Amino acid sequence: MSKKVRKEHKINSEIRATELRVTDEGIMSLNDALRLAESKFMDLVLINETSNPPIAKLMVYEKYLYEKGKKGKTKSLPMKEIKLGVNTGENDLDYRIKHAIEFLQKGHRVKVSLQFRGREMAHINRGQEMVLKLVVAVEEYGIAESMPTMEGKKMFCLIKPKIK
Repeated sequence: MSKKVRKEHKINSEIRATELRVTDEGIMSLNDALRLAESKFMDLVLINETSNPPIAKLMVYEKYLYEKGKKGKTKSLPMKEIKLGVNTGENDLDYRIKHAIEFLQKGHRVKVSLQFRGREMAHINRGQEMVLKLVVAVEEYGIAESMPTMEGKKMFCLIKPKIK
């Protein structure tokens, strides 16, 4: 079964103009343009029907649609997350800073999250200090999009890579 494709241009027999300006060929009648397209195994595609005479182009329409569909999709890198705790040691923090720098160099965005559990909620300032220390350490490679913010029992900060 063939897929139903909604066409944004008129092609071949859908064109109703009697005379066309075919790109690279000049002005010609519709019948001559259709014969030319058929001889080159291409489609006659109406580009601009408001001009006088309307402008058409010879192309393989399916290939044009395929290429157009491919252009819209850009591959974005996933976001990487680094998790910390209020009692994360100095060595562990250095290790996570090293990983954050690697991620930023590869072009990933880094999400730093710090979870507070139970009585740790009394030490929010200590957690914020730790997140800010990490942000300052990776400053050469990335920029913090915002200051660390609290959402419930978690603190978040997003770091985006610097443009090379």
